[in-house]
Amino acid sequence: MGQTFAYAPPACAPPKLSRHALDALRHELLYAAEFMADDQILCVADALHDTLRNRRRLRCKIHDRVEERLCAGAITPFPV
Repeated sequence: MGQTFAYAPPACAPPKLSRHALDALRHELLYAAEFMADDQILCVADALHDTLRNRRRLRCKIHDRVEERLCAGAITPFPV
């Protein structure tokens, strides 16, 4: 009977932006949004949403490739 190994990529990578820097960016973006037209705000929101979609798509591809390699026995998760 073959073994199957579960690989679950992290739901969220460690942040590269400090909490303080994130708060500053958020406040700056909210301030800028006060001077933006609705379609400009939606454009920024769409770009951020596309970024999330692309990251999830990449994580899924990586997960699938690791699963294929583990199931095929090409790599072992633990040294023997």
